[in-house]
Amino acid sequence: MKGKGEIEVWEALRESFSIILHKPIILLPMLAVSLFSQFANSLIGTFIAPDQITSLSNITPLLKFGLLFLVIYIVIYMLVDGMYPLMVKNVLENKEIELSAAFGSVVKKFPSIIVAGILVGLLVGIGIMLFIIPGMIFAIWYFYTIPAIMLEDRGALDGMRASKAFARDKKFNTFLLFLIPMLIIFLVGVFTLPLRLFVPAAEEIVNFILSLVVSTWMSVIPAYVYIKYKGEG
Repeated sequence: MKGKGEIEVWEALRESFSIILHKPIILLPMLAVSLFSQFANSLIGTFIAPDQITSLSNITPLLKFGLLFLVIYIVIYMLVDGMYPLMVKNVLENKEIELSAAFGSVVKKFPSIIVAGILVGLLVGIGIMLFIIPGMIFAIWYFYTIPAIMLEDRGALDGMRASKAFARDKKFNTFLLFLIPMLIIFLVGVFTLPLRLFVPAAEEIVNFILSLVVSTWMSVIPAYVYIKYKGEG
């Protein structure tokens, strides 16, 4: 029997994915992230080919480009990720998705979002280095940080505390919420392996689309769960 506020994992996964199917416009913000990633990879590859890396002096420009694009990528991703709680809220309230309004709200909260993103990333990264398990615990605790910040107008630390409090009695189900999409993308990758061998271009297109959809899904899931189950809890 489902306890009060307890997450129904399959319902959450199904309904959050249904949002993408019925409102494909929600893919557009994450498309910007995916296109930038493709552009950065192509640009770095154009400037420095792998066979040109013969010494430390050859690697230095690549590291500089890589660091620059990583910073820009993080900024773009955090801006986009912050839009999803507001867009999901629009869908659940049967309103039209307002991309410009969502982006404007994220810009106002961007300092809190970027600080929270950095702190959570550091905690998870350090935790993974400490025998993996602590990193998984931190990832579960702070899975709902962005929805807490955007939907309840919290600061970075307050949003992290709200996420931890919300996830406290939902640890295993929260773990499943980001494990299952990862398993799905792995299995689809295995099944599309023949494309890599026989039609490389098709394999790249499939991977791009798959990455776009799953990345969007992973931003929709915590927003959907936080909106639905915070009230029930």
